[in-house]
Amino acid sequence: MSEIERGPVDRYEITWMTGHIETVLAHQVSFPQNADSFREMFGATTQTTERARFVRMHAEIDGRWCLTLQAREEDIRTIRLVTDAERIPGAES
Repeated sequence: MSEIERGPVDRYEITWMTGHIETVLAHQVSFPQNADSFREMFGATTQTTERARFVRMHAEIDGRWCLTLQAREEDIRTIRLVTDAERIPGAES
């Protein structure tokens, strides 16, 4: 099996609907898909069911692929990628 080079892990700032802010490490972020819309494009009929939709984040930590966050989409206000070179305009260096 070949080794996959994922590069450095990214930091994401999660703002929850409650206002709480936390940082999560991730190489991959998966957003929920609307499978019913996809099926309808091909003429399939669907029965809409109310199911929770989840955002999932994964990262390779200490050589292991880990789930670092799984949260209901409705509980998250924003997800922001935090970069190391981030600068605030007008702030002193």
